[in-house]
Amino acid sequence: MRVHATTFGIIAMAVVAFHPAVSNAAVVNSPSQAAVDAAKTVTLIRYQKGINSNSYTNGAWFGGASIVLATASHAGNTSADARLLEQIRHLTSGANAICANGGYPAQHERHATGMFAIAKHTPRIWNQLTAAEKSKIDLQMKAALVASAFTTSDTNPFIVAGSTQYTLDGDSNLGRDWNPNYREGMVGGVLVGMVYFGGPAATNTILNTYSHASFVAELAVAGLTNTHLTFNWKSANPSSPAPSGGQIENAVRNYRYKTKGLTDYMGIYTLLVNDTYGKSVSSGLNGGEGFNGAGKIASGAANLPNPGAVGMLKEFDSNDAKGPRSSILYCYDGYRPHQTNQLVLVIGGYWPKGKPETLQAVARIKVGNTDLWYKMNAGYIDYHGGQARGTLDLAYFNNGHGFNYVRSLWEDVLLPYHDSAKETDSDTDGDGTGDSTEVRLELDPFSGASRFELRRQGSRLEWQGKSGVMFQVQRSTGSPSLVWVTIATLAGVAGLNTYTDPAPPAGRAFYRIGLLP
Repeated sequence: MRVHATTFGIIAMAVVAFHPAVSNAAVVNSPSQAAVDAAKTVTLIRYQKGINSNSYTNGAWFGGASIVLATASHAGNTSADARLLEQIRHLTSGANAICANGGYPAQHERHATGMFAIAKHTPRIWNQLTAAEKSKIDLQMKAALVASAFTTSDTNPFIVAGSTQYTLDGDSNLGRDWNPNYREGMVGGVLVGMVYFGGPAATNTILNTYSHASFVAELAVAGLTNTHLTFNWKSANPSSPAPSGGQIENAVRNYRYKTKGLTDYMGIYTLLVNDTYGKSVSSGLNGGEGFNGAGKIASGAANLPNPGAVGMLKEFDSNDAKGPRSSILYCYDGYRPHQTNQLVLVIGGYWPKGKPETLQAVARIKVGNTDLWYKMNAGYIDYHGGQARGTLDLAYFNNGHGFNYVRSLWEDVLLPYHDSAKETDSDTDGDGTGDSTEVRLELDPFSGASRFELRRQGSRLEWQGKSGVMFQVQRSTGSPSLVWVTIATLAGVAGLNTYTDPAPPAGRAFYRIGLLP
């Protein structure tokens, strides 16, 4: 904390984060160098409706390299920077940008949206992008947010009517209550968008003021052909069951998912984790006997870790349109986007480490990921879609499904973070500004020259801020004890932020600035 004596007394110059997710944020470890090196060799991911009629991407299987690279760069591993920037710029081309229909493809678009959210919190990377590139990323993130908010909203017209649900491009291959490979992409898209846009307040403003016609026009001007195709679908195809612009606008305003708004984003996350990691550990369907010779572990059932413990991935014991489902492949498709969703919350400063809801979530995930790893090593005989699908093992997931690099995001990044006893904010560069504050304000937590400073000139306070965050000004007279009183709440602006105390007390006064979600 910096202090300076003035004619008004002692001024404490500090940023105090009042939201627990901010104060417990952390600069995470890098994925292993082996994982980073492997991720650098992976084909650049791209999106387009014509690539695959379900996933809309070339990276349905190998996706995840972009998240490894973004996390490594955020952690200061510069060996990832060049390839990360190449991947980011690859997606600013209209022909490669996400489609953002809000449905099944959302799980695969997390490899893009999660990367963008992490990169935005990495000044060394973000500051290398041009204004035009950032604008195209903003538009894609807004598209993903709006599309996912529509398909998951309590006021979605199809959900309200109890009828077939449709995406923004008229696809009926979705349901907001379907298995985790849908939920994690769709609901997680709202959470990741919230982090990218700077918190619940800023994100609610985007949703509450959304104008469909204006946004479609912006996409056209930006040349984001894939995204524009989706958002202009109903206009170009009037007979499609896709929602109209008005229906989209109405559904995303005052957004709620199962009654929870974005101010309770951890409540939304808890619904996700309890569903994705909600089963009790077993070696297969029917007490390990399987179903028609499949839906069970191939070997090693007697040594299965944590039998009966809650936390097994749901799709080891679920159902689909053809009956029972017990699939390690589908479990992986739930695990992977969930991991990215959580990672973005952590890096963005929105993970309240050490709180009851996160401790419970981490306990479940530890059980579930241990179980997933064990079954990969032992081999699992998949059953889904009414058929036995053969044995899938570690080699299968390493070769073409990205597990050889994606696993490091848990083993070397999130798990050490969760296991760390340190619950207070760290200050990696030792400049007096905590890492979580630097991340939120787009400062550089690895540079001592990049720090927050609060200055006072008479009754006027000045500090450098950013748009999309809320600052709270508090004052104390320091007598008889240091009791803080909120005297103003202000929307941040890019560059110089100011506040003049309209009624400064006689004698001394202490001031501090707080960050709100």
